[in-house]
Amino acid sequence: MTRRRLTMTLIGLLALSWGLSAAAVAQEATPLQPASIRVLVVDETKTFTSTMFVAGLVGALRSVGMFDVGVALADVETSYDDPLAEKLPAEGETPYDLIVVLPRGLDDQSIEQVWVVSAGFDSLSPIVTAGLSMLSTIVDQVYGGSAEAIDVTEDLWPGLLWALYEPKGWIR
Repeated sequence: MTRRRLTMTLIGLLALSWGLSAAAVAQEATPLQPASIRVLVVDETKTFTSTMFVAGLVGALRSVGMFDVGVALADVETSYDDPLAEKLPAEGETPYDLIVVLPRGLDDQSIEQVWVVSAGFDSLSPIVTAGLSMLSTIVDQVYGGSAEAIDVTEDLWPGLLWALYEPKGWIR
């Protein structure tokens, strides 16, 4: 090997080494991914078909990677009963950012709404606002027109549920 070729090889290896070091330092300096959006899916439905829809919704939300999804089953008499009335969050549990209520009426299609409970939009962080939009799209896709996501800007019920759940520590 000639001296010039050896020198060029060493310079190339040094440049590669410096480049890899710089990339490692830059990667360490990059902020971590934002915390995931905590979502509680409250299932009031009772039929096998509706359970499959719930499983599809939870699976779709988890596959996105930005949602930390919990599930709660609720036994209610009507679609407008408070599904978390008799429950409290576990001690020390971090409040959810969003709560999705799948009302009992989805079973027989007497209700065509999935309620997305949150604080008012002006109180949400930009990440949660974007997550809410994505969640609504996913709900609409999973239910394929048989139900649509309704949030606090479209109906009073999600806002009233937020007012019930926030003091109990269910939601931020």
